[in-house]
Amino acid sequence: MKSRTGINLASGIVMGQSRCSQAEAFSILNKVSSHRNVKLRVVAEELLRNFETTSGTTHFDG
Repeated sequence: MKSRTGINLASGIVMGQSRCSQAEAFSILNKVSSHRNVKLRVVAEELLRNFETTSGTTHFDG
């Protein structure tokens, strides 16, 4: 169940960055997993780790 949450969070990040649907985001993660020959869970965890270390900025002015 924990890996499913990570995959869903990673899909949400891809959706936000790529402006795509949930199905498209999952497909992107799946392709990365296949090309790297690693589990989808591992790809999602790596994306989440990288996302957490970047500085957060917003596009809104107050």
